[in-house]
Amino acid sequence: MLYQYRKDYEKITMGLFSLVSELQNMDLVTQEMNWYAGSDNRMIYLWRDQNNNWSGLVGIELRGKQLLIHRLVLTPQSVDQQNYNQLLDELQALYPDDTIISGFDNREICAKWEKSKPHA
Repeated sequence: MLYQYRKDYEKITMGLFSLVSELQNMDLVTQEMNWYAGSDNRMIYLWRDQNNNWSGLVGIELRGKQLLIHRLVLTPQSVDQQNYNQLLDELQALYPDDTIISGFDNREICAKWEKSKPHA
């Protein structure tokens, strides 16, 4: 289940961001979090897995009717396409009228998610 970031979740969020290879020091993690906080159209959602463990996060930016995924992070034990699909399905349910697009880093994960969706 997705939870919108709030101050209570700061340590969890910083820990999840620290899993990103280019955010290996806390100054960079803090800069990343400040970037999301700097605009109303940027948000961080934390994800709990089926066992209710904090297992991932997604950082998004709303651009008109598009939802751009900047960061998509799962804990090492949770990395699996099924978990990515679940997280992205939940994100789409929160923004049913928006098209989810990904940056370069997440394009393969998002392409597999798109293929897994039932077509109407």
